[in-house]
Amino acid sequence: MGRLYRYSVLQTLRNRADMFWTLAFPIIMATLFYVTFGSSQMENMKPIPTAVVEGENKIFETFLDALDGETLTLRRMEEKEAQEALKNGTVTGIFYSGREPSLTVAGTQINESILEMLLNGYQQSQSLAGTIAAEHPASLLSMAKAMAEQTDYIEAVDPGGSTQDSALDSFFSLIAMTCLYGALMGVESALKLRADQSALAARRSITPTHRIRLILSELLALFTVQFANTCILLLYLHFVLGIGMGRRWPLLLPVCALGTLCGVAAGLFLGGTRLKEGPKIGIIIAGTLFLCFLSGMMYSGMKAEVEHYAPLVNRINPAALIADAFYSVAVYENSYRYGRSLLLLAAITVVLTAAGYHRLKRERYDSI
Repeated sequence: MGRLYRYSVLQTLRNRADMFWTLAFPIIMATLFYVTFGSSQMENMKPIPTAVVEGENKIFETFLDALDGETLTLRRMEEKEAQEALKNGTVTGIFYSGREPSLTVAGTQINESILEMLLNGYQQSQSLAGTIAAEHPASLLSMAKAMAEQTDYIEAVDPGGSTQDSALDSFFSLIAMTCLYGALMGVESALKLRADQSALAARRSITPTHRIRLILSELLALFTVQFANTCILLLYLHFVLGIGMGRRWPLLLPVCALGTLCGVAAGLFLGGTRLKEGPKIGIIIAGTLFLCFLSGMMYSGMKAEVEHYAPLVNRINPAALIADAFYSVAVYENSYRYGRSLLLLAAITVVLTAAGYHRLKRERYDSI
């Protein structure tokens, strides 16, 4: 068994086509994704550069000063200078400290939305204070004290040591694609086990070695190589591209292991059919890309839309389960979703492994 396993590993490593699609291609895709999205999208939130045109509302200016350094990077300017800075992109927005504070922005991205929320929050607080002062003046002091202490109720939480950028959908789906591309190796190995598909398989079919040992050695060898390929991709994403994988990254290894085993089992199952090699490879590539599309590799919001309209699809899509498990560890730290994804992925893997084993084990030939 050990010698069969070793030889299977060596044969797999020497297959340049499979090694390209399962190792080199995902790394190339990850690099292209990173270049396309840009490093600015993958970084954590930084203080927003903001201009302030001073006026008569010193209370509003004090409110902004309290946010300087963490939420905002304030720069006091004259109006003409601030407009020029906004035009050339030096600042994201301009706060005007008049009797009625106002805001001017040049876009509708997330930073501009944050500035608008800050202004709305200040205005709501001022309106509330005015109403209480007019109707319940005795409560004004207690309200001011409560507003001053409101930060005690807010705790800064680092989401898994990573970021919630939507570009992560593409990277997590890319990892899922790498796991499932183990099916390419599975098809190649199945061809070496079906005597009607290759001369090598015909010779192996007449050896005294039990067929179970042949199938298990192939399965373990493929799993070893493809799991190593997936781990190399993870290391590349984290240490070279700087994509955050969270503080609990060891929990990602069971996900990769199950995903890899699922891909290999799917390949052995499909390889056991009577289709020619070309159609089998085409089905794997097209099917894997379609599943990864549903999990968000080409369109970051696709998995959420599928979850809204057809949640059952996400429960039986291995790519979506792998991506969801990664999100549960790297972003949300949601143990329930993580466990659910692993259980469903394990169930799919067991079904595919049993079906592939049954198909390959029962083959009999009158003549070759």
